Amino acid sequence: MSVRFITTGQVRSAAMDRDAAVTPRRVVVRRAAAEDVKAIAKLAYLAGGEMFTFLLRELDPAADPLRVHRELIAAPDGMPSYRNCLVAVSRGQIVGTANAFPARLIAAGAGSAPPTEREMFLRPRTALNDPDSYFLNDIAVTRSHRRCGIGEALLQGVIDEARRHSFPSLTLHVWADNTGAIALYRRVGFEDAGHAEIPWHPELRHTGGSLLLRLSLAPDAAGD
Repeated sequence: MSVRFITTGQVRSAAMDRDAAVTPRRVVVRRAAAEDVKAIAKLAYLAGGEMFTFLLRELDPAADPLRVHRELIAAPDGMPSYRNCLVAVSRGQIVGTANAFPARLIAAGAGSAPPTEREMFLRPRTALNDPDSYFLNDIAVTRSHRRCGIGEALLQGVIDEARRHSFPSLTLHVWADNTGAIALYRRVGFEDAGHAEIPWHPELRHTGGSLLLRLSLAPDAAGD
């Protein structure tokens, strides 16, 4: 089954060219590889599975969202591809992941097909996208390794990547009621860049709409 990809994260090819970063609890952040796909899919589904399922159900109600998500991540190209992911590894186990890419790819990935009804429902959110920015689609850390600095390390890896490719900013979407994630992003320096009014939906139970957050990036003198 072919499913067009719509960004789902709430926070190409991306590449960690520098040495891996070491975080607390002996965690290493590195580029993802093809053999990491299954672990990435599980974690990424925790971060964006609700939105992904919401969109997929309209296209194919019988489809297994996790399986479809895994197939998209396993593909060598496309926005959700493992090639656009970083992973955090502790004692040989992947405990976190982040998916990020140039925001201009979002419009290109939508294709020529008319938007579905549920895509139109989320249109106020996608209309906020800044095509000139680098876009953090999702970031997730396994429950056993949360509050250890791993999310911050993954985020820093994405920031470094955006700087290395001379993007002026990094952007992301986050639900307005996800106060924990918002606090993390604002602590790093993200600022409000837009607000989308998204009505409450029985399959998408959020209140307050969605925010676009932006982190302005200074040029990286050590970049390419």
